Amino acid sequence: MNRLSRQMNGTDYTIYALLVLTAIVFVYPFYYVLSASLSDPASVLSHPLLLYPVQLSLGAYRLLLSTDTIWLGYGNSILYTVCGTALNVTVTLLAAYALSRSELAGRRIVLFFIVITLFFNGGMIPTYLIVKSLGLLDTRWALIVMGAVTTWNLLITKTYLEMNIPQELRDAAEVDGASELNFFAKVALPLSKPIIAVIALFYGSGHWNAYFNALIYIRQRDLYPLQVFLREMLILDQNTEMMGDVSDSRALVSLTLKFAIMVAAIAPLLIVFPFIQRFFVKGVLIGALKE
Repeated sequence: MNRLSRQMNGTDYTIYALLVLTAIVFVYPFYYVLSASLSDPASVLSHPLLLYPVQLSLGAYRLLLSTDTIWLGYGNSILYTVCGTALNVTVTLLAAYALSRSELAGRRIVLFFIVITLFFNGGMIPTYLIVKSLGLLDTRWALIVMGAVTTWNLLITKTYLEMNIPQELRDAAEVDGASELNFFAKVALPLSKPIIAVIALFYGSGHWNAYFNALIYIRQRDLYPLQVFLREMLILDQNTEMMGDVSDSRALVSLTLKFAIMVAAIAPLLIVFPFIQRFFVKGVLIGALKE
């Protein structure tokens, strides 16, 4: 028995060690970016493996915060994320609630066509033509309305509502004379907080990290989200406007500036996630048990 316990303990230690190693592999890249953004540019080049900030410097953040372009991108991204997520969650909940009702006429046919979109879609060109025909090109609505519902989020929300809102509650509400809207607002929504948190996180992170739709549908720089400006800096290296006249050290300052803007782009999601993490696991597990 003692030998078995020692073997189990050894196995546990091995598992814990692997988990810690995996955590380090995933966490270190972000830690490196954070350390590099707080380090002197020359030190970043001379220390390819940073374990802590070398010659602490806030120059990259001062330059970043003094740039109107970044504030413009931040403002646009916050607007797109808040408005887009609110629309996504509202439409998804309404559609999922309707599809969770077994008495809905044609429910199976509607679900069949919804599931098909997991495997097939119209493609980029037809989507672009639809956006153009709706007059959404070069408007904020192109980034808010597009993708108002994703099939996966709709299905897990529908499953969650089916499993957590028993028919007895609906029958009791009908006996009390509650309308469908009252039941949805006063019973279904309070019981759906975990799945609301899950899909809000999915939709919100999608809006915050999105840049491809902006590249296709937006031409005015005043409407660009933060991620487009980040792409210009990291891929196209178009940071002349931000750098101004920084003499010959422009390349070095540009290096830490890129790290600083990475931190600025990731920080909002890291701040929000801990507040909804307790709902996240529960909502995903319950929503994925069926279908």
